[in-house]
Amino acid sequence: MASRAIGRKLQQAIALHQAGDLAQAATLYQQILDADPVNAEAWHLSGLIDCSQGNADRGESCIRRAVRLDPAAIHFKANLAAVLVKKQQLTEAEDLCREVLRIDAGHTYALANLGTVLRKQQRGSEAQAVFEKAIDIQRDASALCNLATVLTDLGRHQEAYDLLIEARELDSQMPEVHKNLAIVLRELGNAEDAMSSMAVAEQLNPAPEHVHLTRANMLLDDGQPAEAIAEYQAAMEHNPESAEAIFGLGCALMQIAAWEEALEACRLATVLKPGDARFASGHLYAATLSPLLQIDEVVRRHRSWGEQIEAATAVEQLQPDLTVDRPLRVGYVSPDLRGHATMSFLYPLLQAHDRSKFQIVIYSETAREDDATESVRQLGDEWCCTRGLSDEQLTRQIRSDRIDILIDVAGHTAENRLPVFARKPAPVQVSFLGYPTTTGLSRIDYFLTDSIREPNEAERFFSEQPVFLPHGAACFQALKAPDVAPPPFVANGYVTLGSTHRPEKISAAALGLWAQILDRLPDARLLIFRDTLKNDSVRTLLAQRLQQAGADLARVDFGWDLPQAHHDVYARFDLLLDVFPWGSGTIAYDAMWMGVPIPTITGDRGSCRATASLLHHSGFPELVAESPDSYMALVQHLAEDRQQLISLRNKLRPAMQSTVCNAARFAHDVETCLKQFWQTYIESQQP
Repeated sequence: MASRAIGRKLQQAIALHQAGDLAQAATLYQQILDADPVNAEAWHLSGLIDCSQGNADRGESCIRRAVRLDPAAIHFKANLAAVLVKKQQLTEAEDLCREVLRIDAGHTYALANLGTVLRKQQRGSEAQAVFEKAIDIQRDASALCNLATVLTDLGRHQEAYDLLIEARELDSQMPEVHKNLAIVLRELGNAEDAMSSMAVAEQLNPAPEHVHLTRANMLLDDGQPAEAIAEYQAAMEHNPESAEAIFGLGCALMQIAAWEEALEACRLATVLKPGDARFASGHLYAATLSPLLQIDEVVRRHRSWGEQIEAATAVEQLQPDLTVDRPLRVGYVSPDLRGHATMSFLYPLLQAHDRSKFQIVIYSETAREDDATESVRQLGDEWCCTRGLSDEQLTRQIRSDRIDILIDVAGHTAENRLPVFARKPAPVQVSFLGYPTTTGLSRIDYFLTDSIREPNEAERFFSEQPVFLPHGAACFQALKAPDVAPPPFVANGYVTLGSTHRPEKISAAALGLWAQILDRLPDARLLIFRDTLKNDSVRTLLAQRLQQAGADLARVDFGWDLPQAHHDVYARFDLLLDVFPWGSGTIAYDAMWMGVPIPTITGDRGSCRATASLLHHSGFPELVAESPDSYMALVQHLAEDRQQLISLRNKLRPAMQSTVCNAARFAHDVETCLKQFWQTYIESQQP
């Protein structure tokens, strides 16, 4: 075919391509290539059609051939980079984008893809700079949307919102703007407007996976797991190998106590994206919570993860300051420095630290900062916002800060930075407070706990060395709690047993015990209170599970409207029932502070024995049972002894104030351990 004829046919094919007639355009591209196998533009455009039709591998191959035929055509490389971004081949995509930008620094498409690559690599501050440069060149809706996305990652939600409003004004028909606006509105606490924005996004582009995925995440955050499950499944119909959708499905299944399916979904997400720490930690968190697994299996899964990440991660070469008699530099790493349960325990420790002997550096991964964030910020000698920093960047920051002892207070809960601990950027590393089980990392040297929380031979359940604090592994501070109210049986004439636990923590075995307790106490009622019970499907499922356990639903009440001061809800309970295998945490402390006893049963893991530790260390070991039968007998005895209920109502808070709320004593216990850890490290460095 003569070159002029090929040129005319190429222009015809391009016109068809631009008009959306991809099939006819692809036919013409192939005819051109049959006649002229070295036509780079035809290979390039044919590859773009393949990619748009879901054949990314063939599309990539075609565009690569175009690049080889014409290495000077930077638009080939820019489009190849975009394909590689979608295929998660981020290193090569970054190299291609930078190569394009060296030739054309204002290439907005390459800038957009480079920013996306950096964002996907958790290099948020670098991504922000790239997206800001793109906006300086062309302030359009797409560029504004990209910058808003990375600002959302960095927790700067109001700035992201302002950019998205501007983007919407520039292009109200762009689905991505409305989807991202929905995400930001959710973070800002405006659930109703968030759902409205999602509806617009879906109307503009109803089929794609990401619309269903975003809606599912919003529904799950709003306490609607059954509705979220349907959306995750819809996302999976578009992409059966979407790790994000499969993992989200697992989280939703956990909330309806479908444990076998939930664990499998979380596990499958880790198989699909083995290098994604979010999914690995989510799977381990689910394993810890699951009533289906014994403690040995839970520990095995954690250790397996730890061994894998440590095998793939080099340890930092450190040159610590071994000077004696100087203040130790201690770093705390947490994603929960806000109005979160963790603050009830971390805040009093930070407040009571001896600043003459310890310099405190706080590393905050917190996404939703609030007044509590500002309060804890004042307690550190230094503050570092880690959100948007890659693992490598955070590791460099910790090394630069010359941290002696680095403390994890998240474990495998959401948004942890455990992969940084695998690099060992500090000489001594510790975990405690935020997670009741081993992290699985042998490079975390110590795990602070107490002897009541841990069963015998505790060492075999930890990759770290467990160290027992003498007065308990937690110190509690109730913020703005009201006075203790009289026990409700005085006005009601009957005892109210209660639960404020998350529904997924109420196992079938716990429900069985609760049903038997109700049988033993024919005049008592059970009140289950949780804000997520506002959702009909959550409430109905829990009622069905109660009925299957043998409970008389006529004697069970549900509540979900939280009072302005959430502690006020405990005025409605005479006794709180515990759950297992993952027992109460903050709930037990809140209840006891409000004068509500929460008898418990010991189990085989620290996650089940936290309430036992609280009761023991606050002076009420008699409220700890050793077996299910003795637990039921204990609850029955307390419920029938009204005078004792009144006595406990008056005793619990004063007892806590002098024991598990004694911040000065707790800080001294922790500091004694930290000093010993450092001394042990110094001795290990001596020839």
